[in-house]
Amino acid sequence: MNYSKEMYKQKLNEFFNRHDQSKLHLVDKIADQFPDQQEEVFKHLTAIYAKKEGTDDVIISEDSIFSVPTGANSGIA
Repeated sequence: MNYSKEMYKQKLNEFFNRHDQSKLHLVDKIADQFPDQQEEVFKHLTAIYAKKEGTDDVIISEDSIFSVPTGANSGIA
C-alpha cells in the first residue's frame, strides 16, 4: 500500500467516519507520523476497532491509536 499523502488522509477520514468520528481530528497527525507505514496503520486500526465492534464498553484511546507496531520492512531503523 503506497497512497499519496492526500489519498492516505482520505482513506483515514473514511475509516474514522465509519468507525469513530470523534477521532477524525487525528487524521493529519497519523498521516504525518506514519507516512511510510500505511499498511501497518490500517492493520492496526482495523484490529483495535474490531475489538470495539458491537459494544459501547470499549473506548479507543489516542495512545492505542498511535501504538502502531513497526514492521521489519517499515523503513524505520
